[in-house]
Amino acid sequence: MGKANAMRKIRILAFGPEGYVTPPIAASWDRAGIDLVGPIGSIDAFHSLERNFGDGAVIDLAYDTHVLIALTDILDELSIPSVFATTSQIEPGYSGFELSSRPEAMNAILSALLDPDDTVRH
Repeated sequence: MGKANAMRKIRILAFGPEGYVTPPIAASWDRAGIDLVGPIGSIDAFHSLERNFGDGAVIDLAYDTHVLIALTDILDELSIPSVFATTSQIEPGYSGFELSSRPEAMNAILSALLDPDDTVRH
């Protein structure tokens, strides 16, 4: 397994209040080989991160509109794709994203963030 350790883990930034990323969610993403960083509670907290880059970002849909716009502007400038996600169970037929430990929810977020053919962002 020595060579596998040389590969960098996928790094997803999670913007949300305390509790947005629960221990079970973080553990599930970690088992999937993804470094879920967060919750990052503010733009200032993001700027103070030692390494404020990511392969993608998940933003809590519960933020005020002006915060959502400011965050997406910053992430766009850094070429970090982002999606909005709620932590509550998604109703059938809802096309948004759910930040959870469910593999289907994780896969939906990852494919939206990492698939270059998928132009749907935010």
